Amino acid sequence: MKSLAAELERAAGAYVLRGARVPAALLPATLAGLADAQGLAGVDLAVDGGRLGAVAPAGTLQAGEGPDLAGRQVWPAFHDLHTHLDKTHTLARAPNADGTLLGAVKAVMADHACWRPGELEARAGFALRCAWSHGTAGLRTHLDAAGPQARMAWDTMLALRASWASRVRVQMVAMAPMETYLGEGAEDFVRRVAETGGVLGGVTRVPGLPPPAARQRLAQALDALFDWAVRYGLDVDLHVDESCEPEADSLLEVARRTQARGLGGRVVCGHCCSLAVQADETRERMLDACRDAGLAIVSLPLVNLFLQDRAPGRTPRLRGLPPLQEISARGIPVALSSDNCADAFHAYGDYDMLEVFREAVRNGHLDRHAGHWSASVTATPAALMRQAGSGRLEPGQPADFVIFDARGIPQLLARPQSDRLVVRDGRLLAVSPPSFDELDAALARAGTE
Repeated sequence: MKSLAAELERAAGAYVLRGARVPAALLPATLAGLADAQGLAGVDLAVDGGRLGAVAPAGTLQAGEGPDLAGRQVWPAFHDLHTHLDKTHTLARAPNADGTLLGAVKAVMADHACWRPGELEARAGFALRCAWSHGTAGLRTHLDAAGPQARMAWDTMLALRASWASRVRVQMVAMAPMETYLGEGAEDFVRRVAETGGVLGGVTRVPGLPPPAARQRLAQALDALFDWAVRYGLDVDLHVDESCEPEADSLLEVARRTQARGLGGRVVCGHCCSLAVQADETRERMLDACRDAGLAIVSLPLVNLFLQDRAPGRTPRLRGLPPLQEISARGIPVALSSDNCADAFHAYGDYDMLEVFREAVRNGHLDRHAGHWSASVTATPAALMRQAGSGRLEPGQPADFVIFDARGIPQLLARPQSDRLVVRDGRLLAVSPPSFDELDAALARAGTE
């Protein structure tokens, strides 16, 4: 890949990448017939002035300046639809005592007292550098929107969003307790989210109430949330049914409200793990409702495989994944995302969407149609974020893509692809994942401020 990188560095503003292999699902529809058994198509890609020009079958564009990829894969820039940059890299000071979801919640809530603008900027900025170096162009982060740290965290992330706008486009979700949308300050809260270009969020459960009361209160809160979304023209992104409990069915309530208020295409439901353990009839009814409502589902394979069905001294029996194949077969948009990295919810992760894709393919048995599933980390989340850049390789789109030293899908997923080449606006990025020494130094500096 070194010689290929050198050729790209020498390339001027206009060049042709010859002999690339690209998931056909991410190409213009006119090239769909080129797909092979792995869902990959051989194409030439013309780059001119930071944008893609012609995209044509391999060997048909005039050979000019630019390298011959000899079948190496090219994917559009990644989009990461569900992360938590406010919590990232807090594991060392806020470990998860028992490894469970509840244990993670308790650890993070206790850690809120340690959040300060400088250290949050250092942690989240490091995370964005990781994402950028791995090839991500757009990222949505949920931010805890309750407690004394909430306003500070939101303002700090606004500043980071502005400073990173030319590298990673950041979108912010106000992750508030559902009761927030029923309280006296609800409109002030929603108005600020709207004024700062945010998204309404929350978790579809009301802790501390018996089931009948919890259901009624949740229904009231969802009604209020969706009414506010309509009034202020906001998108909605919720944590839904993050458990392996078959009775967890708030996804159905979200779908009904999405359809009733005409918010199709503007509502995302994250996790939805309980779909995997529900009776077939129940699951089919819920998926029908999601399809009819036009909502999307985002799965977080790294975190849910790590957290769900966890008990001391016992190997998990359940995977913690929603039924990805069945969801997709219904025509429901599905995205895959990083979720938490290096915090009490998930000790690992590096905001590498290829890692997320690889583990979803392996654990969800998506390998027979992996080329099609490439859209779950590119085009689908890009469309749901409704930001510049389609997450596809099409004429007129920004020349933002990643080149891998792998010809087929098995080769792509066999290695971490740490030698990938990231191209933005048609130019090779000379970036690598930052050293953890840099994070330590940044946090040390923040601690003295």
